[in-house]
Amino acid sequence: MTQLDLIKPETRLFERVSAFLGHEAGLLDRREWHAWLALFAPEAKYWAPVWVDDHKMTSDPTRQTSLIYADRTELEARIFRIEGEDSYASMPLPHTTHVVTCTGAQTSAGHMIKARANWMVHYFWRTKGAFIRAGHYEYDLREDDDTFQIVLKKIFVHDDRVVGPIDIYNI
Repeated sequence: MTQLDLIKPETRLFERVSAFLGHEAGLLDRREWHAWLALFAPEAKYWAPVWVDDHKMTSDPTRQTSLIYADRTELEARIFRIEGEDSYASMPLPHTTHVVTCTGAQTSAGHMIKARANWMVHYFWRTKGAFIRAGHYEYDLREDDDTFQIVLKKIFVHDDRVVGPIDIYNI
């Protein structure tokens, strides 16, 4: 058995996770909010920690500051505000392009998949101009028939100085 033989079973998983992450990014760019939300498990958490210093980010969203820390219900509320144009800091909504590259996917305990990806979002507001944000994602995914459900999406924003609002569509 070669080293390549050991990698092969995970190759298919990597391809499936890559396709899933690309699908998620496309839903955000097309503003298909409800289809995007449907990717999340009922108990899902969506978390964007903040920088504590140059090398460390917050590690406890219940006791430390976060850019966003939301459960599924709070994500629904964000979408309600976005669709109702009740998110004044975000109106008009920017045009976005997410570029997401899966950097790893592996099976862990309990039919869970641990995945990582690098991301960059270009977003353009006709009233404010163009901006770029980048970072990496960590996911806990649950296999669900031929796709996945997001149990945890952790968003690491590499900017230590945030310009403009941060919401689900631009990170």
